[in-house]
Amino acid sequence: MTDILESVNYVETKNAVKNMMNLYKLLLLRLEENQLPKMTAKYGLSFGGKTSVRSTRSSVEDYVIKKIILENKIEEYVTKIIGAFNRLDEDERKYLYLKYLTDMTLSDEQIMPQCHMCLRNFRELKKVAYVKFAMALGIEVYN
Repeated sequence: MTDILESVNYVETKNAVKNMMNLYKLLLLRLEENQLPKMTAKYGLSFGGKTSVRSTRSSVEDYVIKKIILENKIEEYVTKIIGAFNRLDEDERKYLYLKYLTDMTLSDEQIMPQCHMCLRNFRELKKVAYVKFAMALGIEVYN
């Protein structure tokens, strides 16, 4: 794992994850309230998505068809992000959740006490969380 961490450009990978999480939040705006992913007690995400696509196309206009296709693409994208998120360890998920998925924007200084770690371990947790999440999504950046 150390070799992989050293070959990944941490700063660029962290920025890629940050951009992905911002996109994730935007995509959630398009989903209905009852479809939104829910956080579990162990900081996992569960997604009930997958709306049924209407099978009657007799009088449906192009706009409605495009909207349904867009909704399906959004659900696929959100499902991909959730799958990658849930592959992380609980502490890694907790960090990313507190950093990006809460209603408030928290700094690392505010998050560290909630993770119950010393500074050195917290920095390692952050690095591993960003790299593993990026690798699970295929967005990591190498040196």
